[in-house]
Amino acid sequence: MSSAMRPSSATTLTVGSALFLLAGLLPGEASCLRTVANKTPHTVLVSQDGGPAFTVRAHASRRLRYDRSGEIAVSVVCRAGGRFAAPQPPAFTARYAVVAVRDRCWVDIDGGGTAPLALNAPRQGDIVVARYGLACP
Repeated sequence: MSSAMRPSSATTLTVGSALFLLAGLLPGEASCLRTVANKTPHTVLVSQDGGPAFTVRAHASRRLRYDRSGEIAVSVVCRAGGRFAAPQPPAFTARYAVVAVRDRCWVDIDGGGTAPLALNAPRQGDIVVARYGLACP
């Protein structure tokens, strides 16, 4: 190949840089580890994308991984009185869209009310369940 037809190192570098920048703009796999904190004396159930729910016990927290955009459902079940009390229906249930792009993950509030939840606090994607606004005894 003659030197006139061979790409220069500057051209190769420019094309490589452009491809690298484009790869950063394309949606890719996300992976964010966040926290669901339960600040109530009640039980919180959390489910991602319609999957099985996991439990966050009273005054505890659990880690949550967002690997892709989807949906998260949060329910609060009031504490039942007594050891052998019948299970209670949820006092609060809500579903929210989750946006997960690369290393950025957050719960899309969409302008609606979120009580008794604090979404995206203290970090984007975190969920805190507080006592206010719950219809529990």
